[in-house]
Amino acid sequence: MKIILADDHALVRDGLKMLLQSAFPNCEVIEGKSFGDVIAILRDHRSIDLILVDFTMDDMHASTGIRAIKRSASAVPVVIVSARDDLDAYQISFDAGASAFVDKKSAHEKVLGVVAQVMAGERVFPTDVKRSTPSSNRREAVAPVDTLTPRQLQVLELLGRGLSNKDIAKRIGIEIGTVKVYLNAIYRAFGVHNRTQAALMAKKDIGEELPSV
Repeated sequence: MKIILADDHALVRDGLKMLLQSAFPNCEVIEGKSFGDVIAILRDHRSIDLILVDFTMDDMHASTGIRAIKRSASAVPVVIVSARDDLDAYQISFDAGASAFVDKKSAHEKVLGVVAQVMAGERVFPTDVKRSTPSSNRREAVAPVDTLTPRQLQVLELLGRGLSNKDIAKRIGIEIGTVKVYLNAIYRAFGVHNRTQAALMAKKDIGEELPSV
């Protein structure tokens, strides 16, 4: 599991990195100090599973920075971890394409809970965030397989080859629990309920062999 973590305060990065590595022992955390750093990391690294960024960093306005990240890696979920605690920040993050917003003062359990929800394909924002967007900003419908992250695609490929959760975890170096999180996201994307249905729907969508990642 590869995670990008960007914050312009080293102490915050250190704390979040320790939290993530305690929850996901085999994860690789790649650090940055700005939105620009995140975009540069995305150019140099494949198979990023999750991005955590601060809302306020010096190089770009949050809206610009989040949108730039999503243009570089549209399928990778972005979680905003910020000291801001106001509706404007929530709405800007939501409209720019972030998957979640969590307060830096939140308990560790809450932060990890939000990460789990996001990895399962959910968007986690306060209920007063307006969830409709102007029609001019809506993207064309995409195939479910195109909404998956590179790591989810890798799990899907191995699932299609008949590997068990244990074998998938061993093959790509992640925990079995993380495999289950990815499978739940895959099921949600395809609107199915089991492994066989997911593999069949993926082959139908792309009309060929599942992609190698």
